Amino acid sequence: MTVRPRFLVLGPMALRRDDGSTVVLSGRRDRLLLAVLLAAGDRSVPVETITEAVWGRPPGHNALQARVSHLRRLVGPWRLRHDHGSYRLVAAPCDRDDGVLEQAVEDAQRLLVRGEAGAALATVRGALGLVRGEPYGSASGVPSVDAAATRARDLVARARDVEIRALLESGDVEGALSASRARTIEHPTREAGWILLVASLERCGRRAEALAAYDRAVRILAERTGAGPGDELRSLRLRILAAEDGERRPTTAGPGVLEPTEMIRWLDTHGHRAAALDLAVRCAWGWWLAGDRARGRLVLLDLYGEAPRSLAGRLWACALAAHDRDEPIALAEAQRLVAARTRADKPFTGSHEGLALLLLADRRAERGEPEKARAFLEAAAPAVETTGHRWGHALADLVRGRLLLATGEPRRAREEAQRAEQVFRDQADAAGRMRALELLAALDEAGADLPNAVARYTEALRIATECGWVYGRCQLSVHLGSAVHLTGDHATGTARLAEAVALAEHLGSPSMFAWSRNNLALAQARAGDTVGAERGHRLALDWYRYAGSTAGIALTAAALARVTSAADAPALLDLADRAAAATGDPRALAYAAETQAVLAGDDDLARRHLTRARQLRVDRCGQPRPAGEQPDVDALEARLAGSRSAG
Repeated sequence: MTVRPRFLVLGPMALRRDDGSTVVLSGRRDRLLLAVLLAAGDRSVPVETITEAVWGRPPGHNALQARVSHLRRLVGPWRLRHDHGSYRLVAAPCDRDDGVLEQAVEDAQRLLVRGEAGAALATVRGALGLVRGEPYGSASGVPSVDAAATRARDLVARARDVEIRALLESGDVEGALSASRARTIEHPTREAGWILLVASLERCGRRAEALAAYDRAVRILAERTGAGPGDELRSLRLRILAAEDGERRPTTAGPGVLEPTEMIRWLDTHGHRAAALDLAVRCAWGWWLAGDRARGRLVLLDLYGEAPRSLAGRLWACALAAHDRDEPIALAEAQRLVAARTRADKPFTGSHEGLALLLLADRRAERGEPEKARAFLEAAAPAVETTGHRWGHALADLVRGRLLLATGEPRRAREEAQRAEQVFRDQADAAGRMRALELLAALDEAGADLPNAVARYTEALRIATECGWVYGRCQLSVHLGSAVHLTGDHATGTARLAEAVALAEHLGSPSMFAWSRNNLALAQARAGDTVGAERGHRLALDWYRYAGSTAGIALTAAALARVTSAADAPALLDLADRAAAATGDPRALAYAAETQAVLAGDDDLARRHLTRARQLRVDRCGQPRPAGEQPDVDALEARLAGSRSAG
C-alpha cells in the first residue's frame, strides 16, 4: 500500500488533506510555526521558543492563539496539543515525508544485504518521489529549523547513494555510472559520490578511469575541504590496483592457473555450477580474511543466478555483509531468517546453508553474543550432520571452542580447537588452520602462557602473510602486538599494534580499525599515556555502540572509565557492567569488577570488587589475571596488601 504522509517538508512546507490534495502554506508565520513544531520531532516546544522563532519578539495579544487555531483546523485538533506552556505536534514517522524516506532507506539497505537489489531500487525510488525541492522550503532563519533542514538534505543524499548502490548491484552499471557522475558534479565535496563513481567505473572494467576519478576526488577534497580521502575510498583504490596486478597472470590455460574467483567463474561458464558453488563456499572464509568480502558476496549471488531470494543465497549475503557498515542490518536479517525457520519447525539441511550459519555463529561469538551464536550453531547442526562434511565439523568445533573460552571453560575450548586444527592441517586448509592457531594462542594468553601465545600468533601471522590475507594479517598483528607488549617488550608490541592500526586504515574497515585502535589504547594506558588511551577508547566505543558489539562495549567502556574524567566514569562503569552481564563472559565481568575497584574511593569497597574479580577468574575460568596485564590493578592490590599489613 502506498504511504501518503500528511506533513511534507522535503520541499516547500505543505500539508496533505484526507482527500489527497495538497495545501501549500503561503503565510510565512504559518510555515515557521509548523516548521518549528516538526523540527522538534515528538518533543514539546515552549511558547517562548515558538514566539521567538515566529515573531522574533513577544507577539500582540492572541496572535499566537490565532495561528495555533488556524493550524489546528488544517491538521486536526488532536494533533496539536498544549501542555504546561508548551505545544507538541503529534506526527508519527509515517505521517511525515522525511520519516517515510528514512524508513525506505533502511528497508532498501536491508534488501541490499539480502541480495534483493531490484526490490531495494524500487523501495528507495518510490520514496524519493516524495522529494519536491529544498527541504523546509523558505521556512528558514531559525536554528532548530535550519538544523532539521540540514538533516533532511543529508537524508536525501543518503537515499540517492542507496539508489546508486542498488543500480550497481542489480547490474545496471551504466545507470549507476551516470547517476554517480551527476552526484559528483552536484556535490563535489561529498566523498560518498566519488566512492560510487570509482566503484561504478571499476565494475564497467574501466580501471584507468576509476583511478583517475580517485585522483580527481583527492584533489578536490584537499582543495575545498582540506581533508584527505577516507578509509573506504582508499580501500577501493587498493582493490583496483590489486586487481590490475592480478590480471597480469596467465588465465587461458584452464582452472589450474587461475585465482579462486577466476576458477569459480571458469567452472560456472563451463557448465559446472554445483562445483563452482562448492568452491565459492569454501573460499568464502578466505575472502573474509583477505578483506575482500564484497567481491565474494557478488560472486556467490551471481552463482545463485536469478534466485538470490533462495535461503542459501540470503544467508551467504548476510554472512559476507556481517562486518563493518552493514553489520547490524546483516546480523538482524540472519537472526530473522533463523527465527522464522525455527518457528516453522523446518531445520536447515543444505550444506551451503549450514556453512553460512557457522560463519555467522563465528561472528556472533566474536562479538560476545554467546546465546545468539549458539542459536546459529544449533541451526547449522542438522545440515553439518546430514552432509558429514569434515571441514564443516571442524568449523563447528572452532566456533564451539570460541564460545567455551568466552563462557569460562578453557580446557574444553582447547580440546575443540586442537581437534579442529588437526582436521584443517590434514585437509591442507590454511584459513582454517590459521583460525585454529589464533584460538589456541588466545587460550595460551588467557592462561598466562605468553611464550606459547606469541609463538602461535607468529605462526598464524606467517600463514596470513603468505596467503595474502590482509584482513587476517591485520587481526593477527593486533593479537601478536598485544601479547608481545604483555611480555614486557613494550617497544616491539607498540610498534606491531601501530602497524595494525595503519593496516586497518588502509583496509577501510571501521570494525578492524576500532579493534586495533582499542588494543593500542590498552597498551598506551599500561605505559602511562592516558591521553592517547582515552582518544583511542572513545573512537572504538563509538563504533562498538553503532555495531551493537556487546563484547566490544564491555571492554572499552571499562577501559575508558579508567582514563577519562571522574565526571564521565560512573556512566561508563554502568555501561560496562550491563554489557559484561549481557555477554556472560566471566573475564568481561572480572574486568568490569577490577575497574570498579580501581575507581572505588573506599578501600573496603575496592577489596570486595577485587575479591569478586578473583572468584570470576579463578573459579569460573580456572586462571588468574595475567601478570602485567593491568598495572593499575597490580598497584592497587600491592597498596591494599601493604595497608592491611601495616594495620
